[in-house]
Amino acid sequence: MKDENDELQTFSYEGTNYKTMLTPKFRQHQPYTPDDPNKVISQMPGTLLKILVKEGQQVNPTKCLFILEAMKMKNKVYASIPGYISKIHVSEGQIVTKGQLLLELGEPEKSSKKHKAPKEPKERKERKRKKLNTSD
Repeated sequence: MKDENDELQTFSYEGTNYKTMLTPKFRQHQPYTPDDPNKVISQMPGTLLKILVKEGQQVNPTKCLFILEAMKMKNKVYASIPGYISKIHVSEGQIVTKGQLLLELGEPEKSSKKHKAPKEPKERKERKRKKLNTSD
């Protein structure tokens, strides 16, 4: 007995079309989605020894966020982008699994720009130049 999904289907790869039977696993395949840089996710299972940041704190990629012990090694976890800590989802001493959300980052706060002295109008600059030139 033939299933209707067993029929040949067109599969395109690098500009070439192929007639083939697609497996159920291939049909259920989800397209690639990039990781969200605003979410810090555990890359390995382990125990969270120390949290070095607090919610609302400004961080950058050079700032260590956690110390995660895995296989008797102490691993430092860093942010991948600058921002501020919007939510911490774990606590010290907690055992975390691979792929577990540890914390979320918010957009970095815009630092207030330094106030510059207002520019002089061109007319004043020209007058100053004339006065300097006439004194010679």
